[in-house]
Amino acid sequence: MSQYTELLNIQAETLSPDDDGYEESLLEVSALFRGFDEALTAFIEEHGYEGDLADTSAKAKFISQKFRQEKMEPPRNLKGWFVPVKKLDRETVFQFCFAFGLGIEETNDFFRCVRYDRSFDCHTISEAVYYFCMRNGLSYTEAQEIIDRIPVPKKVKAIPNREVLYTGTIIEYINGIDDREKLIRYIKDNINDFQYNNATAIKYIQELWDDISKADGLAANEGAIIDRTHNRFEDKHKKHITDTRSKEVVEEEVRYQEQEVKPFDYVVAGSDASTWIIFSQILGLSNYQENEYSSKYDRSLTSVLSENKLLPLKADYCFPSRQSIDKLIRGDLVGDDEIIRKMLIFLVFYTHWAKLIVSKKDVFYSAKVSDAERCLDTINARLLDAGYPELYAGNPYDWLFKWSLNDEHPLEAFRTYMGEVFAVKEEDTED
Repeated sequence: MSQYTELLNIQAETLSPDDDGYEESLLEVSALFRGFDEALTAFIEEHGYEGDLADTSAKAKFISQKFRQEKMEPPRNLKGWFVPVKKLDRETVFQFCFAFGLGIEETNDFFRCVRYDRSFDCHTISEAVYYFCMRNGLSYTEAQEIIDRIPVPKKVKAIPNREVLYTGTIIEYINGIDDREKLIRYIKDNINDFQYNNATAIKYIQELWDDISKADGLAANEGAIIDRTHNRFEDKHKKHITDTRSKEVVEEEVRYQEQEVKPFDYVVAGSDASTWIIFSQILGLSNYQENEYSSKYDRSLTSVLSENKLLPLKADYCFPSRQSIDKLIRGDLVGDDEIIRKMLIFLVFYTHWAKLIVSKKDVFYSAKVSDAERCLDTINARLLDAGYPELYAGNPYDWLFKWSLNDEHPLEAFRTYMGEVFAVKEEDTED
């Protein structure tokens, strides 16, 4: 484990919402996450670069030499790679991995720890070929020769309504062959199954959302517990509890609390709740926040998440949203793997803790270590099954969930963090 990852793991394990100065500590942690430039610099240092780590020209020259050694044309503007928010396209990253002679696991690590992304999507023909070539010691040039012999299928906009070929099945086949002719024949024979991506992950998301959103599902049941615990107004006079306030003040409070929408109560989902209401409950929004972002921003949180100091280095990029949930449950292909990966983490996390809260009928259920371990194992298993990397503490989005899992009340910790995200945005707006 690198020093960088170890430091962030320690912060995830030790920083508590109960600490004094907790909000400032969150901002300090946000500043620790490294951008693409620092991650790339650390990588080339581990792979033979011995020059000045601040010398962009020398680092670009080192990378260029690696490409030329493999008889590959270096990409343009290598100096431009050394900026924090740079995100290389996938094809360029695979070229880079071939130029540095990386194998399967090293390529997986590069995507996970430097690009903050999945590596091989073997439902994409070129990436299935790259996987085969790296596994069998073939070069990037040889990979292109194989790709040139395979027709390009027309991509579809939704998962087909038929039995699909899952990514794991493709990988299992490739792992069992070392003959490029067999690979070409396999892809050609199954060419229609290379028209779509992420079938496994979308299937998981649809199953999770069905459990969450149905009439007697997790959201409705957890919502009832939240409502009972936090939202119900208790008339002190009915309970024969002494109240020293004037009659007029008490009556005004009753009128306020009995309004149909109580501004400071939490949003809770009923049996027929919309996607937006369920999403708002998962995030822990209050009624006044839900009303504001429903009416003013058309049920979008982009204005809150974008350039937020608590979501550093574009952690807001592809953050789960009501719009992406609706698309994925219809089976639409959203065009960006990161939308699906982040949504899968988000829904597995919520499902795990909501089930425990509902089963215990206690919104304050104190998590056991074993509960958190099972949640982490479930998230990672679902990610790996779908071809995505496990949670990585160096990724600011992943860190939020690893941090939450270390709290006595993980779902409440996640909602508290999101509350701080809203608070930071409000402070920035006031300034």
